[in-house]
Amino acid sequence: MRRSFGLFRLSRRRHGLLRDQRGVAAIEFALISTAMFALLSGAVDVTQAITIQRDLNRFTAEVAQAIAGSCKGAASCAAAAMETIRARQGSIAPKLAAIQLGIANFDRANNRIENIIGTMTYLPADMNTQALAMMANGDKGVAVLATYTHQPIILGLADDWGFSTKNFTAKSVVLAARP
Repeated sequence: MRRSFGLFRLSRRRHGLLRDQRGVAAIEFALISTAMFALLSGAVDVTQAITIQRDLNRFTAEVAQAIAGSCKGAASCAAAAMETIRARQGSIAPKLAAIQLGIANFDRANNRIENIIGTMTYLPADMNTQALAMMANGDKGVAVLATYTHQPIILGLADDWGFSTKNFTAKSVVLAARP
């Protein structure tokens, strides 16, 4: 019996080695878990960024189609629809309640965008170019511009790498009526 217990006893040399290995394992775990946490939070941020951009694109397209389809270019109807949408913006896109939304109803006349009615006083250059390309003189259109500022989950870690905030934008220009 004594002999069998002697097999399980550790010599001083082996005992010190095991203690050292436990410390190394703790340090390795701390380093690996920190790196895995950073990778996981980065993956979550990338997934959120893709989802936000997709939702913004859908939101602008649906708002533009709704105004264009329901009002057929009538300025008073479009203004009322814009106010209704802006008032219910939190219900329409609950995940993106802090959207800055610009909506415009406009006409194309003499190869220019004119009579802009809504929350935008002018169309940005790329939206203006898109509207001129898709519309003929006399057509009426609707433009929607949505901007959302996203903050990453772990701001302290993101600030170190320069990713503190990101502005997402989505634009949609739709033909509302053709004479």
